Parts: sequence; C-alpha cells; structure tokens
Amino acid sequence: MFCPVCESEYGAGITVCPDDGTELVEHLTAENTLIDHSEARFVPLHNVGSPAEAEMVNDILTQNGIRSAVQSGGADALSPLLSTTSPGALVLVDERDYDRAMELYTAFFGSDTTPLTGTTLEEDEEVAAEDEEQ
Repeated sequence: MFCPVCESEYGAGITVCPDDGTELVEHLTAENTLIDHSEARFVPLHNVGSPAEAEMVNDILTQNGIRSAVQSGGADALSPLLSTTSPGALVLVDERDYDRAMELYTAFFGSDTTPLTGTTLEEDEEVAAEDEEQ
C-alpha cells in the first residue's frame, strides 16, 4: 500500500498514512499521485568525502523513499563510483524531502562527512594542531 501524498510504502494491514493521514492506495499512478515530479527541485544535503560515499548515502536515502541524486566531477562515468581518493561529491535531495533526509543522514552518520573513509586530511591537521596547543 502506498500514500498518494508522500509516496511512502506501507506493509499489509496499514490503510492510512501515519505521516499525513491520507487513505493509502494499492498502486501509485499519475492519476492518484499528488506529487508533481516535474516540479522537483534538488538542493544540497551534504558534500561528502568521496563519490563512493555519496553513492552510499544516496542508496540509503533512496531506500527510505527520499528523492536524491549525486553530483560529482569524475573524469568518466565509472570513476566517481569506484574511487575513494577522488574529490568529494555532493548529495542532492528534493527540497520537499530535505528535513527527512537530514534526519536520516544524522541518524546514520551524525555530522561525519566522510562515512566510509574517516576524517579528511584537513580535519586530521586541525585535530593535530588542537592537540599541540593543549
């Protein structure tokens, strides 16, 4: 069962969307869906450490019903997915999903922008400098 307003999917026995109180439908169609996807506007959620990390975050968001995409500057189609050493990548979400996406990101990763590889070199240098000051 699906909510025609937020497009969330629910298991058997649930007939009303717990988020918005809308009656669920068996299948989403253009006629019963209230969201106009042509008006989707993507906004930045996080600039993460690598394209591979961005894809991981994108997968988590997508699996939780959030419309998201990855923007990276790889040299070819495969390099952003396979390289953990290439420059960071931007995770974008539909602005209507931003709050929920931020909640999910924080629940999974806290404020970490490098969930797979750990801290960036700049962050390591900042920590080292703080340790020296103390």
